[in-house]
Amino acid sequence: MKYFATFCNMIIHHIALFYTDQSIGGMMMMFEQLQVEHSLFHIDQDHIDQFKNLAAKWQMIFPQVYAKCLNTLDSWAIVLNNWVFLKSQHTDELILNPSKAIYYSINTFLLEELKKIQIIQKINHCNNDDLQYFAAFQLGNAIDLWVYKTVGKSTEADLLNSQEDKPYFLAYLDDGFQTDNTPFHRDQTRAIKILAQTIRSQNCFRITINSAVYQAVDMYEDYIAL
Repeated sequence: MKYFATFCNMIIHHIALFYTDQSIGGMMMMFEQLQVEHSLFHIDQDHIDQFKNLAAKWQMIFPQVYAKCLNTLDSWAIVLNNWVFLKSQHTDELILNPSKAIYYSINTFLLEELKKIQIIQKINHCNNDDLQYFAAFQLGNAIDLWVYKTVGKSTEADLLNSQEDKPYFLAYLDDGFQTDNTPFHRDQTRAIKILAQTIRSQNCFRITINSAVYQAVDMYEDYIAL
């Protein structure tokens, strides 16, 4: 069994190198387009580079995001922000940008809801970049799908129209973004009402988060066991 595990590990390693070579060879992966500006937290280029290295390392397991609510790049930014959020529990250096916390109120709301869930509190104690990446990716896809279904079944389903074509995390760079009455801010308020009502009246969000983290831990342990 030991030799078989070693053989499997070698195969996975070569597959990872293949995907990395493909990316370097000219096929830029979407996560490579992430910038510091995509983060809701105060981070620097080293954090972006670290995240991109993890994304490339585990590309064979997590090749692409769902991107149901937002475009693909912004969906990768969700994973980035989840990862920084998990890392921020171990340091005082990674703090939420106060201005962005106000502008992107729906994301701030969801991060605050995550803090209340016990399994997130437990995963926060694991200061492991790889495990945190697994959890961040699974959470990103799970929350994306949950929001998509929740809003889609509500009377505010029009919020999902054509969102994949609009920049989201870089929207604050546009002139006039800070005006309170923009469609962007109105849509944030509308979405929060729907999500908050669902979280308060049902247990589906907690179940979604628990399932995503358990899957992440299982996948991580399966790989480490090779």
